[in-house]
Amino acid sequence: MEAVGAGNRDWMRGSSPLKGALLGLVLQRPGHGYDLANRLDRRLGPAWQITAKDLYRMLEQLERAGLVSSRRVLSDGPTGNRRVYSPTQFAETALTEWMNASTRMAPVRAEFQAKIAVARTQDAPRLLAALDAYERECFALFNASSQDTPLLRSFAGIAVHLSRASARLHLRAELEWIVLARRLISEVATPS
Repeated sequence: MEAVGAGNRDWMRGSSPLKGALLGLVLQRPGHGYDLANRLDRRLGPAWQITAKDLYRMLEQLERAGLVSSRRVLSDGPTGNRRVYSPTQFAETALTEWMNASTRMAPVRAEFQAKIAVARTQDAPRLLAALDAYERECFALFNASSQDTPLLRSFAGIAVHLSRASARLHLRAELEWIVLARRLISEVATPS
């Protein structure tokens, strides 16, 4: 275990912001993976698409960094026990450092842009079919993010509200981009 200690920000290098949010949840209240996943999903909303695999990988990384510890407890689940994660003495300092760190904008690198950049005329039908599937996925996420939830006067409530608003705005832009991409691909693929 590589203890973090004050001033060591390596635990977040090159990782998802979900790791910082996960550490914050463990500091608020220890929990097992399923509990933490549900709490994270409730706070951030469906557009984040948190997988169990990613969540457990992040918990392992936090444990290796010395920010959380885990212990097995008996449960009624299928395995008969669960691993409960708790913060260590370094967790509070690490979360404070993460909160103080500047936030960078994520690069705009859609996989579709890479595909379009190397597409050939014969790829147009596949690109258009992929755009149709992507559009359905965006609509589903947009609808899930549009569910009204009352604004609670807490940081958790603000997080839910802002995550859903961010998702809706981003998805609306994606849907507009899909319309533009479909039109331009169709124009290039159709001989004049």
